[in-house]
Amino acid sequence: MRDDRTQHLNLPLPSLENELQEDCPRIREALQVLDTNAGDQKAEISGLEKLTDEQGKSLSSLEGRATELENRAAACEGRTSALEKGVAEKADAAATTGELERLEADKATREEMAAHDADKDAHDALVQRITVGSLSPVIGICCVETGGGAGLWCNVDGEGQPVSPTRRYFDYHPTYNALRRVLVDSQVMQEHHKFYYKAFTIASGPFQGKTARVISPGQQDGFKPFPSFMRDGKEADVWYCGTYAATDEGGTPKKLGSRPGKMPFVSVDFPTMKSYCHNRNVGGVNRFEMWNIYQVSELQLLALIEAATPDTQAVYGRGRVDATSAATVDALDVATASWRGHVGLWGNVWQMVDGIDVTPAGTLRLWKNDGVREFVDTGFVCPAYDGTNVAYMQTFKTGAGAGFDFDDIFFPATTTTNILAGTVPDGFWGRWGSAGNVLYLGGAWSNGSGAGLFCQDWLETQALAGTYIGCRLAKV
Repeated sequence: MRDDRTQHLNLPLPSLENELQEDCPRIREALQVLDTNAGDQKAEISGLEKLTDEQGKSLSSLEGRATELENRAAACEGRTSALEKGVAEKADAAATTGELERLEADKATREEMAAHDADKDAHDALVQRITVGSLSPVIGICCVETGGGAGLWCNVDGEGQPVSPTRRYFDYHPTYNALRRVLVDSQVMQEHHKFYYKAFTIASGPFQGKTARVISPGQQDGFKPFPSFMRDGKEADVWYCGTYAATDEGGTPKKLGSRPGKMPFVSVDFPTMKSYCHNRNVGGVNRFEMWNIYQVSELQLLALIEAATPDTQAVYGRGRVDATSAATVDALDVATASWRGHVGLWGNVWQMVDGIDVTPAGTLRLWKNDGVREFVDTGFVCPAYDGTNVAYMQTFKTGAGAGFDFDDIFFPATTTTNILAGTVPDGFWGRWGSAGNVLYLGGAWSNGSGAGLFCQDWLETQALAGTYIGCRLAKV
């Protein structure tokens, strides 16, 4: 943490190099010191004013005595008279000079207080600027046009009207700024703080009739906590996402973790991978699990709002997608596929995702969005793989039912095998076979431009295991 301070009062100053949560207590400390100083100055001024009154009375008394001395001197001999008069004049001059000095000091004190007040105003203005600038912290995204390879997306405010936030806006936005790297049970994790969410049809303006998805760091009418912050029907203030793809942390039974410098853990099937994530929950540790669809959707939404495009490779980095094997979870090319501290979100190895699957009948199931970890069948049939060609999301499924809402996730209503007609440039491999399928996200080391944060593979069942498939740890 950078500890800049003012020159004269040694007050802590905020720095762009610091986290907002680091600077807020320091800013509070500075304002409290300034307020105390202002109170001290006010008391001092009152004392000076009282002293000035007393000195005025004293000066009057001195003047009266000087007159008396002059009258007495007039009765003395000439030299004595002159000497007495000179002494009186010098005394008068000294008193006047002292009073002028005190008035100047009083003026300087008042000017110093004004400077302090100005500093406080500037401090308050700085706090406002570094939070979100002149824009509201309610911010969202709207798909204005589908197709074209990546669609046309625009940022919108809470009413669905277009806005143009800068990178600095997101750097100091309470939701984005709160993302930070921490250690949880000795694992490197990204801490997410609760925010609120709303999807709605825009009523007026240039995007009238389009769907907007907006977030707010605080509760507002019509907003709900994003489902990633729900657990057992209750809201959670934070959840933790593995900074890296899951790594082998050993132990008996085996535990998965999130540590740099290691290879991703692979080559086990879906149920086994889930059990290795849960194996961390011993010795007072609890609620570790494989990451789920709502946690993935939160990352997708926040990254999409920030970039205003689903082309994560173009905006954030290509990732390890042009290789012939996996690398460590923090290798240089793996790390190019990162967003806000989450490393290797696409490429290197596919990542299993819990909380969503496709039934043997082809319908999509989701965990209920109240956090109870129970599946509900949405009745929507997942688009199928044609057996030859990779597809791309073209339009997004909307609508809700008992315990689920398609606006909570990014799932296609329709797909196309023509990439130029797609709205998301990441590949989508639809359901295949009749044994039920699970979600593998992001793409692996050889998926090229088809990999990305929105890349989905639904070809395989829970029984698949391979050197190109891993997962990611989470805790809520």
